[in-house]
Amino acid sequence: MQTGAARAGDASGAADADLGRGADVPGAAARAAHRDRALLAVVLAAVNLPILVATARALARGWQPLGDNALVLVRARDVGTSHHPLLGMWTSASLVVGEHVNNPGPLYFDAIAPAVRLLGPWVGLAVGAMLVNMASSSLAVVAARRISGTETMLAVAVAVAGLEFALGGELLFDVWPANAAVLPFFAFLVVSAALAAGDLAMAPWVAGVGSLVVHTHISYAPIVVVTILVSAALAAALLRHRRERPAWRRPATWTGVVLVLAWIQPLIEQVAGPGEGNLSRIAGAAVSGDGRSYGPELATRLVAEVITGPWFTRSSYASGIPSGVAVDEVHSLVPFAPAAALCALVLSALLAAAVVAWRSGRAPVATLLATSAAVLAGAIVGVAVSPVSILSVSSHQMRWLWPAAALATAALLSAGFTAARARGLAAAPMLAAGAAVVVAVAAAGLATTPQGQGGGGTGPAGDAGRLRQAQALVNQLDVLRDRGPIRFDNTGLRFGEPFSGLVFAELQDLGVPVVFTDEVTLRHLGEERRDSGRARHSLREVEGPEAYAVPAGAERIALVDGLTPAERSELRAIERRARDGRPTPGDAARAAVLDQRMRDGAVALFVEPLP
Repeated sequence: MQTGAARAGDASGAADADLGRGADVPGAAARAAHRDRALLAVVLAAVNLPILVATARALARGWQPLGDNALVLVRARDVGTSHHPLLGMWTSASLVVGEHVNNPGPLYFDAIAPAVRLLGPWVGLAVGAMLVNMASSSLAVVAARRISGTETMLAVAVAVAGLEFALGGELLFDVWPANAAVLPFFAFLVVSAALAAGDLAMAPWVAGVGSLVVHTHISYAPIVVVTILVSAALAAALLRHRRERPAWRRPATWTGVVLVLAWIQPLIEQVAGPGEGNLSRIAGAAVSGDGRSYGPELATRLVAEVITGPWFTRSSYASGIPSGVAVDEVHSLVPFAPAAALCALVLSALLAAAVVAWRSGRAPVATLLATSAAVLAGAIVGVAVSPVSILSVSSHQMRWLWPAAALATAALLSAGFTAARARGLAAAPMLAAGAAVVVAVAAAGLATTPQGQGGGGTGPAGDAGRLRQAQALVNQLDVLRDRGPIRFDNTGLRFGEPFSGLVFAELQDLGVPVVFTDEVTLRHLGEERRDSGRARHSLREVEGPEAYAVPAGAERIALVDGLTPAERSELRAIERRARDGRPTPGDAARAAVLDQRMRDGAVALFVEPLP
């Protein structure tokens, strides 16, 4: 196969150098192969260590999931039980299309469920997400090596390390769907490029990883479909050009098996679930054309913004695309004319490099460049036709732009590395320099890993500052052990609040059944949790000053004020000075500020008996 030829070509460069010194061919090839394996091990360690360290640091600080992340934990624990999920999370796109829609499937829950079951809910969730991202990073590196040897492996490893640096901190093991799919999507792009290079053994991987990504977040679906079509077409054209007839039945069979296993659960829900199936809802929403889309002009500006961010910086991922800004009021992005010129320049560079690589006999690199060009063009089209969220511009709808930019960077680096090798430049120093870049980027990520990642639509991880408050709240839930089933009343609950998800997860851990009546939560947590009249009590969450007022007939079972530990200590010191008759100037004003903050940021849980 071509991939084998590429790897042999890698080894031959080092072997030729040894021959010039009189070495025997088998010995030189063996030494070159050993160096390649050692380099692969170094690169795999470098791209996986930041994920491992970020997860370990967070767990050592007592990390627990907030908001929607805790709902993911509930569903991961449901796998294999009477609440087994057949769909992914409810998606906010429902608010645009006008009916409740879930992400297509539960593969992400299935992937992290073993770690949750083995290690317990809190550690298991983080470790499960960590393992998915480590597997994705490793797959990208290994698949890149199959495309065109060590040079392409190093180029892709640089891109992986850049993506990991952009994510940083808790986003390296985040389970919020839009973020959780970033590294798996990049792995999907690389295995698709390997398929485009004629490596048919990659077809089942394309099907499996692509399905995982689409199941996790529906926004990735259009670009996944485009990438599969492009990679299949390029593979067919390349094999026809070579006049090869590779064995295709086995890869085709395994691809079919993977697709059946990946999609059997959503298909069961489609056929046997209550009401209209989720897949038909998605299809109906896709063809209806209702709602406003981003359009080609804004799409071009958004893609250019990610490219120029640059895409591998944390500021780009966190706030490069302004979230919550009306489409007509986006002024911080690159203007349309330079944005269009930049996108055209990048696409032209990719296509020109592909032509050069093809003419110089580096067909796998040419297909990698062509694939990345198609992905980048598809990204512009994908954003252009995407419906605008109710939140206006929303970066979580287009997190696939960062992996698309990373693939373009990796493709151009690969073209440069392989061209240098073809021109006889010293292989060992070049490979060492590439490996050093990978290690340096990974080390920078380790040295500057933040505790959390906030702002810019990064999801529940942006609420990391409320973790201690949420933990103090759920630590008071033991009083509900024998009072289930409990119906959760979401009256007055603000969108995206961080507490209720952890409350549900803690009650699940305590063995207290929770049921619901609102459709959004039922789409999140399953129709099996609909209240059928079994609940004996209702549970309500209240934020703000109202948390201090106990309604008639209710019992407040949990209360946490809105102060940080430092602010609480400061308020106690002020009160102590007042009691001792030694107040300092400004104490009264500061105490008033802290008291207001304590009340405004408070959260409480109330229980009421149901008639």
